[in-house]
Amino acid sequence: MSKIQTIQSTPEYISKFINFNLTKLIEIYEQGLKEHNNVGCLGLTCSEETNIMDVFFMNEIMILKELSKESWEQLKSTINDKKLFIVKDIDKNCIFLIYI
Repeated sequence: MSKIQTIQSTPEYISKFINFNLTKLIEIYEQGLKEHNNVGCLGLTCSEETNIMDVFFMNEIMILKELSKESWEQLKSTINDKKLFIVKDIDKNCIFLIYI
């Protein structure tokens, strides 16, 4: 089972990718919200070892494959005006929750 980590523990390669591509990531996020009735978040699946960084919008069905229903409900209540990115690091077998 994956561990959920905080932004402070995000590997440097993930932080650099997000910072360098933030404008495009927010664009993908906002387009996804429009298409899915304002429910969802941005998903990133990555591996430093194999140089992979897949970016996609996660609707509620996709989110519930990664998180429990209770965790998702709790996250939804804390998002407010922030943007949630769920980053799955394949190498570390971790999930990072990043609020922008």
